[in-house]
Amino acid sequence: MVNSFNSKILWLSTFVLGIFLLIGDNSNALAVANHPISLNTLNGYVDGVMVSYIVTDTSDNKTAVSITESQGHQINFAPLLASVPNQFLQQGYDFLNGIKGEGPFGFQLPVGTALPGDNDYSPLIHLNFVNWTDPGQAKILKSTEEIVQAEQSGKVRIAPSGIIINNPAVWPE
Repeated sequence: MVNSFNSKILWLSTFVLGIFLLIGDNSNALAVANHPISLNTLNGYVDGVMVSYIVTDTSDNKTAVSITESQGHQINFAPLLASVPNQFLQQGYDFLNGIKGEGPFGFQLPVGTALPGDNDYSPLIHLNFVNWTDPGQAKILKSTEEIVQAEQSGKVRIAPSGIIINNPAVWPE
């Protein structure tokens, strides 16, 4: 009986040691890659604060190609982003006319709705296009509140695009 008990202990010890050796042998699979990468950032505003963003993925293939060309790094086409429920998205506003600037379409910088740490922050942005009804009357808008006021007064039109972009803020400058 003692011999049977010792055999079980030896078997269990060997099994546990084997597991530890397997884990130790595969520890490189769990290691974090430690090599630098370079991603260009985009600038925009949230509540009047200048924020830098990186772009990694978009739900629209044409948008992925366009951003890849302008940013100089690969933007992934991720069609499943289009199925993310609205409650998990923040809104982003890109200007298609108005004051010339460094925005994606050659006009003012885009505007987002939230920063990391805000309750409604999400790195996933639903892209809205903003058009000034009279581009000669355009002014720089730096917050969602200013955009909504301009829309309510008929100065801009907002067109939801249905395009979702994984566009995390890397923090205010």
